Parts: sequence; structure tokens; C-alpha cells
Amino acid sequence: MDRNTAERLLIEAKSMNESAWIQHSYHVARLAEKIANKAGMDHEKAYILGLLHDIGRRNGNMQARHALEGFRFLSDIGFDEGARICLTHTFQYKDIEAIYDTWDCTNAEKHFMAEYLNDVTYNDYDKLIQLCDALSLANGYCYAEKKMVNSVLKFGFKDTTISKWKAILELKEYFDTKINGDVYLLF
Repeated sequence: MDRNTAERLLIEAKSMNESAWIQHSYHVARLAEKIANKAGMDHEKAYILGLLHDIGRRNGNMQARHALEGFRFLSDIGFDEGARICLTHTFQYKDIEAIYDTWDCTNAEKHFMAEYLNDVTYNDYDKLIQLCDALSLANGYCYAEKKMVNSVLKFGFKDTTISKWKAILELKEYFDTKINGDVYLLF
């Protein structure tokens, strides 16, 4: 997958479901590219993965299901690494209940996602897109704490919320160390 193809896929997705997720995806991609560049990672790959992490939303308004829809779509076109990110980006730690969204998948689909997460070892690209997703809104970047509060106000507080917050803050610390600085300064 190259940058032009990824951007073309997002433009196509926008024609199918134009909403705030499109701008959010661009913000995630740009921040992932900046952090990857500073961290010695492949910044082109980071941009592409960030751009397509929510591509499942092309199929309409949905909650947790967008991760599965994106996984299926990118798997079908042979972009397995992107498909993986679609499933891992919302799970900063491996608990299938640790989502802000509500479940709009069948039990079998939820089970598939749980098994997939259990079988994968997160790499730096999984972690990077998880972090950038947690720092990006449709209208720009924000501190993790702001997005955390916004998500709880939108979806409610759950038993997994504190653990999710800790995982997000650990990701920020991890990438602060990798870039020898503060990722917030890259906004």
C-alpha cells in the first residue's frame, strides 16, 4: 500500500460516509508520521496506517463495528497490516470490553475480535496508532486527558475506563521516551 492509494481509499470512503471521522483520520495520520519520523520508524507506513485506521466507517455510522468492517475491507484488498491496525487501534490493552463505543457486533464477531487480539503481539505501529487515535479529534489534536473525558461524556464510564486511561498514558510515556521529548510538542 502506498500513500496515494491510501488517500484514494479515504476519498472513496468519504463519498460513502462523510462525517467527522475523515478529518480525524487525517489528523491521526499526520501525527503518526511526525512521531514515527522522530522515533526512527517508517513515517510513510505510519501515515498510511493512521489514515486508514477507521476505514470501516466507510460503511456508515457505527460504533465498535467499524474496527471489524475496516479489518474485513483491508483484508479483502490484501492490506493485512492495515487490517490489523483497524482491529488493534481501539484496544490500548487487550480487553475486548475496553472500548469507549458500544458493541454493535454479533457475539460471533465479538468473539472473533477477542481471539484475534489474544493472538497478536502489539508492535510499535499498533501502539503508535493507538496513541495518535487517543490524541486526535476531528478539529485537531488534544492532550490525552481531554479526549478521555470527552469519550466518557459521550459514551459513559465503564469498569474498564481507568485501565484504558492508564494504557493511553503509558503509550504517551513510551513514545515520549522513543522520541526523547514530548509528543505534545509535535502538535
